[in-house]
Amino acid sequence: MSAYRFRTDLEPSVKRAEARILKLVRAEVPTAELKRIGPLGTDERSTWSCWIVTPTDVERDRIRNDSALMDNLWKTSSDAGFAPDSFTVQSQETVERNYKGSWFYAMR
Repeated sequence: MSAYRFRTDLEPSVKRAEARILKLVRAEVPTAELKRIGPLGTDERSTWSCWIVTPTDVERDRIRNDSALMDNLWKTSSDAGFAPDSFTVQSQETVERNYKGSWFYAMR
């Protein structure tokens, strides 16, 4: 059994999914960005987490509460070859306020 590790072999699939996710998100919030954790795993099971970053809490909440958009993000990323295990939507505004601007702490 292989050790748990960063899966560079999955990078092309993740990057393809990210590009499609970002296109959909930027249709709603043109300045949105993505952050991620992973892909991590073993030869048998791998995972990655997608963080959607908006400038403001209002934009964050608009994306979080748009169930049609969220459903479309899951479908689009799955169609791209490797859907994330989770989508987290967070604003830079909250990270500045609650985590002293540190995405490292916000993503823990």
